[in-house]
Amino acid sequence: STDSLTWVLGFDDPLPGGTTGVRWTVQAPDAHPIDGSFSFSAPAAASVEADAVPEASEAPSTSAATPEPTRTTVAPATQPTQTTLAAELAAEASSQPESTALADFLNTEDRNAAGADATNTVGRLLGLIGATVGIGGLIFAALVMRGHEGDIRSVLFWVRRAGILLTVGAIVELVAQVAVTGGRWSALWSASSIGDIVTSSFAIAVGLRFLGGALLTTGAQLGVSNASTMVDPTAATRELATTASAGSTLLGHAPIIGTDQPEDKAWRAETGLGAFLGAALILISFVFDGHTVTEGNRTVHAFVNMAHVAAGTVWAGGLLMLADVVWRRHRRGADTRALQLAVRFSVVAASALVIAGIAGTVLAVIVLDSVSEIWSTAWGRLLLAKVAIVAAAASAGGYNHKVLIPRMTTDPDDSSATERFRAVVTAEAIALILVVATTAFLVGAAS
Repeated sequence: STDSLTWVLGFDDPLPGGTTGVRWTVQAPDAHPIDGSFSFSAPAAASVEADAVPEASEAPSTSAATPEPTRTTVAPATQPTQTTLAAELAAEASSQPESTALADFLNTEDRNAAGADATNTVGRLLGLIGATVGIGGLIFAALVMRGHEGDIRSVLFWVRRAGILLTVGAIVELVAQVAVTGGRWSALWSASSIGDIVTSSFAIAVGLRFLGGALLTTGAQLGVSNASTMVDPTAATRELATTASAGSTLLGHAPIIGTDQPEDKAWRAETGLGAFLGAALILISFVFDGHTVTEGNRTVHAFVNMAHVAAGTVWAGGLLMLADVVWRRHRRGADTRALQLAVRFSVVAASALVIAGIAGTVLAVIVLDSVSEIWSTAWGRLLLAKVAIVAAAASAGGYNHKVLIPRMTTDPDDSSATERFRAVVTAEAIALILVVATTAFLVGAAS
């Protein structure tokens, strides 16, 4: 095993000759079970002649000595702390090694609760979408959003709906996980199956998400003030970066200060302290969930994982809110003020993208034991797909930054540039939704 763990099965009685099938199941600390099967062939032991009676003066014949017990090694796919190993044996005649009975025995998928894995993935996807919109929407409302009160209200509306989605996802995941672990839907009424889940770290993750979702739903309260009277940390960060780089506008092409209109409102973040607490609990929950949470040093893994999730949700969720506000203004025939939003969001997105990239690379190094696992394992292949989609989204963002923002800065009345910006932002948002969907499968995959 790549985890330096080996499971050894010893048999009290010698195995008969022929083909033997073995089914195994291990349960990781996050309660996600991993199972598999294999078969092997063993030669038949020499039979003892029934009529071969030794002389009284002779020692018993050793020509048919009892064979040593067979030992079979089973290597789990992930390092477990709570392990259940269910190995069932089916012996088949050596003349029929590929028999239907053996093939049916080795097919472990038929013995799982129908649809439980798919339901689990759906619950995980709902939770990830909720986390992305909820956390990203909060940061967008606090740092980026300036404008009409209705626009701020719309962003907070999506944050609250994201909280509901998180709680629903947590419930779906919990129910599906009991069925997955128990191998059948009737396990939902089994005290032992429920106990296995409740005492696992998976239960901590689900509980934190449920509570975090509830706090997002109830804590994202609307409280606005005139933008000109409030401290603007985004503008301060932008100006500091510009000053430190000797006047080079590294985080955009137009200034932030002076872009607010007299009637612009800004969200008072102190009215959403409960929602920010909920966001923190949601981030912590990802430390306890997924097949790879036990890889590497737990403290380092936890810190890097939270940084990766936080940065990813700020980028993806903020971009979704940016697209929503631009389209909302466009539908009601108002000035989209795309340049102001783009420049403000670029400050947040640039930082988030760098952190997400660094943390994601560190996580890949922690989880993968060799470069070949990138294409030889399910986790590695999903990681490649995720990186490819992220690269496409980042390229769209780069196009906005290098081409469209300069055009809108030079000519604020260039409607074609604004329309293209709206289209590119929408495409980028769709790409990041696909990233979230890929992540839902990645969390449940084994490395």
